[in-house]
Amino acid sequence: LPHYAEAAPEEFLNLIEADLRQPEPMALGLLKPVENGILGKCPRTGLLWALECLAWNHLGRVSLILAQLSEIVINDNWIDTPIFSLKMIYRWRMPQTAASLKERMQSLEILTKRFPNIGWRICIAQVNSDSHKVAHSYRPRWRADASGAGYPVTDEESDAFQREALDLMLAWRKHDHQTLGDLVEWVQEMPRKDQAKVLELIDWWACSEIDEKAKAGLREQIRRSAFTRRGRHDLDAGIRNRARTTYAKLDPDDLVVRHAWLFANPWIDLSADEIEADEIEDEEFDRLRDENNVNIRRLRDEAIREIWAERGFEGMTTLLSRNIIANIVGSSLTSVFVGTEEHIDFLRQCLSVVGSIEKQVDDCISGFLESIGDEERETVLSMTIEDADIDGIVRLLKCAPFRQSTWRLLDPFGIEARNRYWQEIIPQPNRYSDNELNEIIDRLLEVKRPRAAFNAVDLNWTLVETLRLKRLLFDAGSVDSEPENHYRLDSYQISKALKSLNGRASVTPNEMAQLEFMYINMLDWREYGIPNLDRHIAESPISFVQTLALPFKRNDSREDPPELKVKDPERRHALAFAAFELLRRVNRIPGTAEDGEIDSKALLAWVIEVRRLCSKYGRREIGDQYIGQLLSKALAEEDGSWPCLPVCEVMEKIASPEIGRGFRIGKRKSRGVTVREIGEGGAQERELADRYRNLAKQLAFCFPHVSSVIDNLAALYDQDAAHEDDEANVQKRLWN
Repeated sequence: LPHYAEAAPEEFLNLIEADLRQPEPMALGLLKPVENGILGKCPRTGLLWALECLAWNHLGRVSLILAQLSEIVINDNWIDTPIFSLKMIYRWRMPQTAASLKERMQSLEILTKRFPNIGWRICIAQVNSDSHKVAHSYRPRWRADASGAGYPVTDEESDAFQREALDLMLAWRKHDHQTLGDLVEWVQEMPRKDQAKVLELIDWWACSEIDEKAKAGLREQIRRSAFTRRGRHDLDAGIRNRARTTYAKLDPDDLVVRHAWLFANPWIDLSADEIEADEIEDEEFDRLRDENNVNIRRLRDEAIREIWAERGFEGMTTLLSRNIIANIVGSSLTSVFVGTEEHIDFLRQCLSVVGSIEKQVDDCISGFLESIGDEERETVLSMTIEDADIDGIVRLLKCAPFRQSTWRLLDPFGIEARNRYWQEIIPQPNRYSDNELNEIIDRLLEVKRPRAAFNAVDLNWTLVETLRLKRLLFDAGSVDSEPENHYRLDSYQISKALKSLNGRASVTPNEMAQLEFMYINMLDWREYGIPNLDRHIAESPISFVQTLALPFKRNDSREDPPELKVKDPERRHALAFAAFELLRRVNRIPGTAEDGEIDSKALLAWVIEVRRLCSKYGRREIGDQYIGQLLSKALAEEDGSWPCLPVCEVMEKIASPEIGRGFRIGKRKSRGVTVREIGEGGAQERELADRYRNLAKQLAFCFPHVSSVIDNLAALYDQDAAHEDDEANVQKRLWN
């Protein structure tokens, strides 16, 4: 599309404009959200690049097209969107258009009239300090439309365009709390006279606005912008005093609306009430900031007491229905009630709430219970659940701290209540006692929630009893009764758990090998690896062949024996992936002793048996190739010759072309990713080719077959070097 647009700009724009006038424009089909993934394609990119290409010389028409496209909401993680292209085109510091300053100003004004919502976003981007971050738009390949354009403009020109955008916003036809909030958000970036103008606009708006929630939201934005540390540094005393007047005008009559800002975030910065003097030294401000938690807690407690005194429990539920953090509300409620009876009465009122705010009420209960003493909590809980049904018992105890004292309260109510609790509780990682760890694992495994148990105890692997940890790992990898995204297993923690279990007296190497194979696709190799599985494969030829049989079919028409078959298709698919990963990761050369020395007789016996079994089960060629790949991981001798002597002896004795082929494949794979400068060519590959050719010469007399294998490896690197030279020449021509 960019090429078509550049070849015929007028025709392309006419087609797009005509299409967008249709009831169902075809161009909008390109704006559908794109699936995530590194191999995904974004079909709208071509259209956006085409329009960016034309914006260099057709700013007005392209702006309106992109604005219309920007009205479509695109929910994906691609940065290429119509609004992003539009922001780049108008970027005040480095506009991606050849239009003059006057033309850009006129075009922006038209944009704000035709598409006010989009025009506002473009204007606010001009006063946003983040707009210093710039990106280049698509440039024409053949036309000279972008010649000399698209680079930083002078300070005078950028200031003039910013001034135009700000004037358009200040003269906006009809402001609301969102547009005024945007202006307040960036008021520090504006000249002083414009800061005062913004406050005047808010005063006019507040006189006729009846939505107290909107006024309260704008009031909080003024507080954060004008009365916090940032406002003290960026706004002078006169503007801050003027802001206090506007702030007072926005004070809502509704108590809940007035105080909701105190519970909107865990941390709330110092407000105007804490900053009485205009001139405060930084050290003094830091001291006040250290006291902020105490001050905010005091303000929250006062607000909660005021709401409860005037509106009671209904006021609390109204507050909880807003966008606040409910457990902070619950914590502050401890300042309202005195005595066990009042605590119990409050909890019973909470349990009576069901429906849309039930989750917020439960979070409020959690904050409340966390903030009262342990003895009082146990007394209140036990008395509250005495006459409650099972639903109420489970609901209340789920809100209580996740510890053994809470679990004991379940004991009098039987298996049904206990199982309901453990099926529904959302445990979090913590430092638990030994007894708590054991009970967490036992109870959650009992209700088939191994991943939840794994997540809960993942800070305490060394404290988990061996048999429980072993059962937990086996169940977490095999029991599939939890929702797919419920407590996903973490590769680092899996590796930490296996590392903790490995070597314990009650665990055999075969059991550890099973666990390593179960988790092979998600192990953190730097933390653990597959030590037991590596050793098991090196000692058991049949295990190596069974691993090969999972991802690779027979090359004859015969059937595999039962021990090589997996009937369940889904399990067979998963096992095939795990087996393929194992074949890629296994490193231990068979016959390797504890001191690292390789017994050539043991290695030869292993290779001969693997080849025999592979022939028996119709996998001779692929078996030889993977034997070769394993042998390619052998280390060098002390004098630098490679591969080591036992591997050379075995390869020479068998002289299998397929083992040689696998050997070359394995060595080339082990190289990994390469990085090179533009135009460097195949210097790296030529160096490797020379190295392997020298190794081949050293082996030519004693091991002629191995020498030919390594010589062929050098020839492959010669081919790679020639290919990289060709690529470098192409890059140089394109660069020039």
